[in-house]
Amino acid sequence: MRIVACCLLAACAETPVAPPDPPITVTPIAPSCPAPAGKLTIYAIPPPVALDWSTPNALLGSVIASRTAASDIVKNGEAAIGHSIGHVNMQLDCGDLSIALTGQTDQGGGDWQAASDGAGLLLRDTPGAMDDMDGIGDRDDTIADVAARQRSGRLSQISFLVNRDTCARIKTFVDAYVASGAYSHYGGAHRARRMEGAGCANFGAGVIDVAGLLSRSLVTPAWARTEMIGSARIANFLGSGSYAYGGDLVAPGYIWPKGQAVPASATSPVLIYSSTLDAWSGPEDHDFGVPGATGEMTTKLPFTIYDPEMMAEWAEQVWLDATDSPTATTKALGATWSAERIGNVHEVIYDASCVAPATNDFAGDADDLFAD
Repeated sequence: MRIVACCLLAACAETPVAPPDPPITVTPIAPSCPAPAGKLTIYAIPPPVALDWSTPNALLGSVIASRTAASDIVKNGEAAIGHSIGHVNMQLDCGDLSIALTGQTDQGGGDWQAASDGAGLLLRDTPGAMDDMDGIGDRDDTIADVAARQRSGRLSQISFLVNRDTCARIKTFVDAYVASGAYSHYGGAHRARRMEGAGCANFGAGVIDVAGLLSRSLVTPAWARTEMIGSARIANFLGSGSYAYGGDLVAPGYIWPKGQAVPASATSPVLIYSSTLDAWSGPEDHDFGVPGATGEMTTKLPFTIYDPEMMAEWAEQVWLDATDSPTATTKALGATWSAERIGNVHEVIYDASCVAPATNDFAGDADDLFAD
């Protein structure tokens, strides 16, 4: 028995023992995207006559021509507001976080007036308002204008399906913008997210930027005009002699020194159609004398402005690309867009419900408009 037991023990000792089963690794399931909670719509209204940015004179001349055309489309019932330089409105439909149809405008209706300041006209800070404000805004006319343009087809819609967190981010920004009084400053060089005020398209693009819906490095080249404006083209006749600093005084590779006003270097009025305005810059330009303005900025001002016309043209091209595609979608600005029709208006839609909103401070963005 002892021998048998020993043999059995020996056999047991020599039998290999299976290693323990490895621990089970559980791969967490990625959380699903939040359900769409709302829709942000940007209404891009192009000017009735395309604006010619080839020279300051060409630009001012085309604005004058556009004013006549704008009056005609209002008379014909195709619009309720002329918007001779175009316009941008926005609206957020998101339950208790909704924002009524609005936009940044000036208290004179949003048109530039050709005068004696040459290209300084682009830098003016004029009294502003939000379109939905009683008294100083255009609430009823704006509602009527968008409705008329949806019938006539004289606008394009850029829409985003968004989650509730994004709705909250947008609502918080617009509320802060209004509470700060930034809306009272209407100007092409102002950056909305820094509470400087804004032009209409600067404000609309600023809402998208604040929400983090699209990459600014892609949006700015597609939706904005950029010029290097020579000092001899900038007058401020009977004014303060300078123009306030704005966050949009940038161009690719150039950022105007932060906080530095822009001197009106022309010593006499620069009238429309004068030869000085036949080019954006030239040998007449001289040093601004602004500390920190180096390189080309010693004589030229970098200027970038979001443009309703470019936004509308972009939307129309995206709409065509999507409708021509077998998938009924197209890629643009790093996003996938589908196409819809509202009345006679083309709408492009990006389902951004999976996009988490940006969380940085509103004023904590890069100085470079061409960078994210």
